[in-house]
Amino acid sequence: MAETKQLVREYETIYLLKAETPDEQVDEIKERLRGVVSRQGGKVIRFTNQGKRKTAFPVAKNAKALYMHCLYVGKPGLVTELERNLKMIDVVTKFQSVKLADGVDFDARQVEADVKVQAVEDEQKPREERPEGGEEPFEAEAPEGQEE
Repeated sequence: MAETKQLVREYETIYLLKAETPDEQVDEIKERLRGVVSRQGGKVIRFTNQGKRKTAFPVAKNAKALYMHCLYVGKPGLVTELERNLKMIDVVTKFQSVKLADGVDFDARQVEADVKVQAVEDEQKPREERPEGGEEPFEAEAPEGQEE
């Protein structure tokens, strides 16, 4: 008899933490979510810490948040349980889960190392290195045939 593959779904969840959350607490939350996924018969592929960034609009009255990305595989009920746990964590301000693929071979997806991306804020030039006023001043030319 041929060996059957265990087919599951691949999901990603992006969640925002309060900007002042310490690294130890970020690691505790990651381990808690890893435990939830494994209890539900899933597997965490990778966590990505995308650093502190400015949000498009204030979230929980904060203009900045710590962006976290979790990629995982599992059965459909897994997302509900993961989101239920995220709701119980006080420093989580917002989250969204998306199904990426159906029919993923559970054993074929290998666990990857967690990634920490340098925050966008750290990559910007300091204010004193930027030109005065931001950009070059705009000088409009008078249309031909007209004089001032």
